[in-house]
Amino acid sequence: MLVLVTGATGFIGSHAVAALRRDGHDVRVLARNPDRIAPALEPHGVTVSAVQGDMTDPVSVATAVKGCDAVIHAAGEVGVEGGTGPKTTANVDGVRTVVSAALDAGLDPVVYTSTITVHLPTDESVITPTSPLAEPLSTYGASKRDAELLVRKWQSEGAPVTSFTIGGVYGPVSPHLDGSFGAVLAALETFMLAPPGGLGVVDVRDLATMLTRAVEPGRGPRHYLAGGQYVSWAQWTDILGVAASTDVAHQKVTATEMIDLGRHFDRLRAEGRSSAPLSEEAAIIMTSGVPTDDSATLADLGCAYRPLVETFTDTVDYLRSIGRIGPAPSS
Repeated sequence: MLVLVTGATGFIGSHAVAALRRDGHDVRVLARNPDRIAPALEPHGVTVSAVQGDMTDPVSVATAVKGCDAVIHAAGEVGVEGGTGPKTTANVDGVRTVVSAALDAGLDPVVYTSTITVHLPTDESVITPTSPLAEPLSTYGASKRDAELLVRKWQSEGAPVTSFTIGGVYGPVSPHLDGSFGAVLAALETFMLAPPGGLGVVDVRDLATMLTRAVEPGRGPRHYLAGGQYVSWAQWTDILGVAASTDVAHQKVTATEMIDLGRHFDRLRAEGRSSAPLSEEAAIIMTSGVPTDDSATLADLGCAYRPLVETFTDTVDYLRSIGRIGPAPSS
């Protein structure tokens, strides 16, 4: 199959391209800046054809989908904002443009990557594929919720749209060091705040395998929950310490203290006095995380999650290999 991948110069997208090529698929990518393609994909040892353009541009998207059999739409503005995140409609516009063009061109399936934050905060103890969406806390949250609703509308009409609701993505090899890498680096270089709550961790390589296996035509609309393996923030810190062969300094805080701190950083950013990633919204998400029931996803796709310590160890080893953190302590 010829599979179009958007977001191929990102963390998830680059690994998806590599997994598709390993499975024998041809890959085309849509990229705003073609100069970013080689640096993102060379570490994986793959090359692809490319179309230059933005996910919101109907002309370039139509060119990109022409002749393809399927698409993985992994592009998007990302970030849980606190005055610094996306404030545009690009996420919704991108989904509308890419998915519409793909369906019009007869692609099957059309795979869309969403985020577990569309369900957070939640009153449920476990998130399932039928859990309700949460009220968004920001422009970013609203854009992801609106994109999710748009995708679900297509699915309700029987369109061959496959969606993945994804937790925190970790693992080695990335074109950029934001997202989960930012959390790991901050914890290793300074210290970690450990509030109540936690998050699901999914290895980017496992996720790429699932996305690749979902590229199967004729199965109609599908919704996969891929929240990952749930850990509390205290457990997250302990696993990172094992992976890095060091004690990670941490401080337990209450949910109220964490949210107040996020609100404080929001004010500092508004005044131009901080670039810290913590925001009130991020703090609410951190303290409200619950496990997800991914059993149906793993069974249907024939996948299994690798041990978390492997994911964290490979992440730390990668950061050391590129000189971002120092060598392991000598025994």
